[in-house]
Formats: sequence, C-alpha cells, structure tokens
Amino acid sequence: MDKDRIETYLQTIAMETAAIVDVLKDSDEELLASPHQIKSCKYSLIVISEAIANTLQHILAKKYHTPIGGYTEVFIKAKNFKLLSNEMIERLQPFIRFRNMLVHQYWRVDDTVFLNNIRAGVSDFKGFIHDIRKIID
Repeated sequence: MDKDRIETYLQTIAMETAAIVDVLKDSDEELLASPHQIKSCKYSLIVISEAIANTLQHILAKKYHTPIGGYTEVFIKAKNFKLLSNEMIERLQPFIRFRNMLVHQYWRVDDTVFLNNIRAGVSDFKGFIHDIRKIID
C-alpha cells in the first residue's frame, strides 16, 4: 500500500470535513437563506465521498488484490474484507449514494434533509480517518 497516497486522501477528508463543520456553525435557517453555503457543503461532501471510496479502493487493490467496479461495490468489498465495522460502512454508504445524486443530478436534493443528514454524519468522516489510520499503522 502507498501510505503517502492514503494519507493524502485522509488529509483531503479532514480538510473538507473542517470546512463543513465551519459552515454548520450557522443555524439551518441562516444556511437555507444562503444557497452558496449549502452548495459549498455539497461540494465538500462530493470530495469527501470520492476520497473515502478511493482510500478503500486502494487498500482493497493493494492489500487484497481485489478490483473494484464502482463506488457502491467498494463498500460491499470493504465489508467482505472487514476493512471497517459494519456500522461504519452503513453510516458512510448513504453519503456515497448522495454523492451520486449530486454529481448526476438524478433529482433535486431537499436542502433541509441535506443539512439534517450532514449534521448527523459529519463525525463519521472523522471516524473513518481514525479507522483507516489504524489499518495503515
């Protein structure tokens, strides 16, 4: 495994998570009145989701010689190889699905629902970093 590559992904996740946390200091009412702040959080979520998937994909490829066909498959195989706890995988998977909705604009995302989900899930990004650092150390 390329630990420097993984560390770059983890630093990206940490920086984008910090950006989201900073925005979430404002109330939902203030954020809903400021579409640029919400767009900023959505972009950060896309970057975080891709970094999470890339991290898992790299570990699976290098440590387990397992190819990945897409973002959804990376979680299935990570679960099969027990890279993360089942609980962590279940908490992170919706963000990958949400990333797909944002990128491909399958439908409009309700900003209130988005804020509720991101407030509830932002700590999982920090948990992911912690769990991966245990794997690579």
